Amino acid sequence: MIELQQRCAQLGWKSIAHRLDALLEEASANSISYAEFLGSLLHVEENHKQEASWNRRVRNARFPFVKTLTEFDFAAQTSVDERRIRDLIARSFYREGHNLMFLGPPGVGKSHLSVAIALEAIHQGQTALFVRADEFMEAAREAAECRQVPKFLRSYARPTILILDEVGYAPFDATSAQILFQVISKRYERGSIIITSNKSYSEWGEMLGSPVLATAILDRLLHHSSVFNMRGDSYRLKEKIRAGVLPSSTKAPRRSGGGEG
Repeated sequence: MIELQQRCAQLGWKSIAHRLDALLEEASANSISYAEFLGSLLHVEENHKQEASWNRRVRNARFPFVKTLTEFDFAAQTSVDERRIRDLIARSFYREGHNLMFLGPPGVGKSHLSVAIALEAIHQGQTALFVRADEFMEAAREAAECRQVPKFLRSYARPTILILDEVGYAPFDATSAQILFQVISKRYERGSIIITSNKSYSEWGEMLGSPVLATAILDRLLHHSSVFNMRGDSYRLKEKIRAGVLPSSTKAPRRSGGGEG
């Protein structure tokens, strides 16, 4: 038995090696045929590899949290139609390089939705990468200083879905704005981008330091896109008010903040 387990492990069948005793005992007790037993072995290994692949892709996506669509309170966030979201997922929006834009004040669920949608795509075998806008700017500047922009662009062009979170909470410098344009151009009609932002389109020129550049970026983002204008008060503030941490008169800020937008 130990020899069989070792040989399974050497072949990379670690899940079978781990469960071989139990599987053999079950087969003996239930008089399972050779074909059925082989099928059960393959089923165990397939499940193990699928789970390992999913976990690896979730880890590589660098999500700040893992939240699903079933955890999103569509009843409270009435500005987003759940059927519209699920329809986009059902028709695999990312296969067409379709972009999603979640616009609204902080705390209304923009980041939650972006992560949940990307998780659905990962379940369908796709890849994703999550990055906050301030982290993108820092990495872009570092890439420019080290003359590594081509490598940087390849890394951001690779995933099926790129989530750029919290766009607008800090202005872009000239270098990171130009690199952002290059990333969006590389992904145009090839890979999907999900943007969360608290800025209206008219404010992007100031945010990027160039109305011309903002127009070029928005033109590419919006050409094939679905836009969600989200409204409401911050979930985080409402939770703190319910818990008695903040007075009930507290109002959510409309143009500042961060976190799970």
